Amino acid sequence: MSLPLTLDQREFSCRAGPREELVGEIIQKISASLSILGSVYIVADVVRKLRNGKKTDPYQRIMLCLSTFDILFSSVCFLGTWLTPKETGWLWSVGNTNSCSTQGFFTVLGLMGEFLYQMALSLNVLILIVFGWNQDKFAAKVEKPMHIAIIAVALSTALVPLAYQSYNPSCGTCWSMFIADKCSNGEECIVRGSRTVFVAYSYIQGATLFIMNVFCTVAMV
Repeated sequence: MSLPLTLDQREFSCRAGPREELVGEIIQKISASLSILGSVYIVADVVRKLRNGKKTDPYQRIMLCLSTFDILFSSVCFLGTWLTPKETGWLWSVGNTNSCSTQGFFTVLGLMGEFLYQMALSLNVLILIVFGWNQDKFAAKVEKPMHIAIIAVALSTALVPLAYQSYNPSCGTCWSMFIADKCSNGEECIVRGSRTVFVAYSYIQGATLFIMNVFCTVAMV
């Protein structure tokens, strides 16, 4: 499936020219590859312990989930513009609307999961140090509902834009965005996506990042 209409390719660009696009894509693929390798190592280490019957604590299991979400996010970052609709004219873009929606979904899912599990790590350390709990008590009273809540929030956050066709290309990637064009009467028309979802997710992204930074900082003080 292709984009609903041919728009000015400059609408999808945020770089000065092809050279800047190339440098950006190379840096993104290198950094994503390193992140994937690190996260795969953590996942493999914890899973190996679980398979061998060795005891793992909540901190290790939180790291397992955090690394899993990072693999999802870093993978779509590595694929980059290969998933972006070719109609955008972006460097190396060979995708379509379906691949764009897939990229957007896993970007939001991965990011939200990472943000929330970063907070979970800080929560774990905070409770152990400040309140004097041990890992067994944390596992019994907090861990299970914490995992359920994080996964539910991350999934629901990623699914809403999908339902409103709001994963669209922007700056060489696909994110919660709407596509607009001029109507016959000269006014702006939304041809794909939702402006409301775009605005809401801009606030959600900013608020989540702010809360994560504040919580993790306060927890470590």
